[in-house]
Amino acid sequence: MHTEYKRMKYKNKVHLILGVIILISFIIELVLILKYQNRLTLSSDDLNYVKSAVVLIKRGIYTFHNLNEPTVFVTPTYPFFIALIFKVFGYGLRGIQAVRIIQAVFSCVTILLTYLIAKELFNEKVGLLASFFVAFYIPNIITVGFVLTETLFTMLLCLLIYSSLLIAKRPNKARFALLGVLWAVITLCRPTIALYPVMLFIYLFWEKRLKVVEMVKLGSIMFIMFAVIMSPWWIRNYLEYGEFIPLAASSGNPFLQGTYINYEQTPENVVYYKLGKNAFETNETEVEVAKMRIKQGFKKDFWRYLKWYTIDKAWLLWGTVFYWKQFFGISSNFVILNHYFLIFSSILGILILLFKSLKRYSLIIMLLLYYTAVHCVYMAFDRYAFPLIPLITIISSYFFITVLNAGKKLVCTCKT
Repeated sequence: MHTEYKRMKYKNKVHLILGVIILISFIIELVLILKYQNRLTLSSDDLNYVKSAVVLIKRGIYTFHNLNEPTVFVTPTYPFFIALIFKVFGYGLRGIQAVRIIQAVFSCVTILLTYLIAKELFNEKVGLLASFFVAFYIPNIITVGFVLTETLFTMLLCLLIYSSLLIAKRPNKARFALLGVLWAVITLCRPTIALYPVMLFIYLFWEKRLKVVEMVKLGSIMFIMFAVIMSPWWIRNYLEYGEFIPLAASSGNPFLQGTYINYEQTPENVVYYKLGKNAFETNETEVEVAKMRIKQGFKKDFWRYLKWYTIDKAWLLWGTVFYWKQFFGISSNFVILNHYFLIFSSILGILILLFKSLKRYSLIIMLLLYYTAVHCVYMAFDRYAFPLIPLITIISSYFFITVLNAGKKLVCTCKT
């Protein structure tokens, strides 16, 4: 009875600390939103998302770059989310501020999910420290003010991972059907996650020892639900372009940009190509030009291109930070040092896990490796790594708690 009381008291204390962390982070984000308002812009994709939502409301056409041409450049989850808010609050400053405040709420949910994932994989202490790291990671606070996919996608990714960990304990058809719905929604936010089930089923086979026959059944149900949710997007794309476009036709430009070492384009190395009749045709042309440049690049200077497509791009993804404009007088140097603190400690955490039960933590490690590999093929920069920061903080927190526990044991041993 006394043990149960102590456990309940400890649990309440943990929840209180977690609540305080989330509340303080939310207050800081509200201050940011109210103080900076429309200075919270990168004047790039964020403006296109706003325009896309406005055109969708006014004309019922889903566009992006070219407001007169239906787009397959970006998937619809995020523009539809903005359009829904604009429909309620209008698409002036009030509507955009509403988007930002709702994104601040999403950020709070991400902090909670980070705690829950870490608790599921490790324990409450790791969860609390990870939630603290996420809550006060400066880019996480600032990004809620940008009308970009990052905040929504990060929350959905954490929800997908946490749901997967819970469902893996008791897999059944109904739960995998729900997982299929979630997988579709998040894929329609950012298509990079489309191959997530590959990692999930490797995890289920390796860690949970799920039989192949059972995996086929559950995977089929998951894919059927995925297809049901995706089908309106597939039908719409076929009607607009006469072709089956499963995700988005936007890989050409980042694929091509990624062929230029250090993204440096000069009159000597740039390739000129004819634009298509529409964005879809241009995308196809860019893919072919990119393939040509890769073949030529590896043939001309194999080792330099190999380094660019591995070490250099991985560094661009993880070695820089998504903090492109300063707010609250916080310097970029401070933010990058904080970022390195998390990255390098998480690398040490992964090294420790390699000698522990790696299969238990394989899902989140596979995700980190998968995203790194994908962006090494295409275009790599810090914004693409942002949604994975909660996973980085979890492994980083595990490292620090492990070191702390080892230190305590060493002190106790010395005393005795």
